[in-house]
Amino acid sequence: MKIELVNPMDWSSVTEQIDIEFGAGTTRNLLGDRAPIFMTKGGSRIFYAVPKDWITELMNASETLDIQFLGKELGSLDKGRFRLSLQIFSEIAEMTESFIIVSQLGAEAFTYGRSIIRESVLELNQSLVRGQRVLVLSENRECLGIATLSVDAAKVTRLRADKLVAKNLVDVGWFIRRLG
Repeated sequence: MKIELVNPMDWSSVTEQIDIEFGAGTTRNLLGDRAPIFMTKGGSRIFYAVPKDWITELMNASETLDIQFLGKELGSLDKGRFRLSLQIFSEIAEMTESFIIVSQLGAEAFTYGRSIIRESVLELNQSLVRGQRVLVLSENRECLGIATLSVDAAKVTRLRADKLVAKNLVDVGWFIRRLG
């Protein structure tokens, strides 16, 4: 695949999507002293963060080498929607308040593709709103995946134990289920 520099307009769209959901400055902190690049695969653009001093060499190498993976994968942009890479979930978890902590039983169910119900919720920032994407963390603060809130966080305590709080979007068990 050919390595390409990121168009600032495309990157501002990615930055906006990440920062709206996980807090202002999250994208900048993820990059640190690295630069974003992308490779096109099918209809998606896969974004990576690489050291800035690699850029010239990579641009030259991409003409002669078939590079399939490079640096830290940030995610992919497909049809205007940016999907975060599982590789960076734990880093984002350290930078954001957009998370839900679930019990051990809830964590197990989530990694098997289930959504989160009220009885599994241990902690949730009260400012989060319905439709917002959140990281799902275990009691040990291990990042298990991403879910979309189905209710405002402030209303969760009013729900019955078996009511849906967040819908599973992707979890760490997805790869095992799909490829296993």
